[in-house]
Amino acid sequence: MATLPQLSATPPTEWQEHGLCRATDASVFFPPVHFEHKPEREAREARAKAICAQCPVRLPCLEWALATREPYGVWGGYAEGERKQILLGKRRAS
Repeated sequence: MATLPQLSATPPTEWQEHGLCRATDASVFFPPVHFEHKPEREAREARAKAICAQCPVRLPCLEWALATREPYGVWGGYAEGERKQILLGKRRAS
């Protein structure tokens, strides 16, 4: 696993134009407004992470989500709880 790069106070946003998520319905990356059962959530997150794994801007996306403490969705291939673990220093970003 790679170590997380130093985060800037205001990360750049130019990367957003190149994200593969732009061509995908946002419902893949974000939970629905209604209750989502664990198997449904896991399947949705797996689909999102598969897209992120191929994305050329995965790392800047993850950096953005960590720097802004994005509370919802899959960003840079990591779900909410996984990003929280990274921020708490209990997990390393790869």
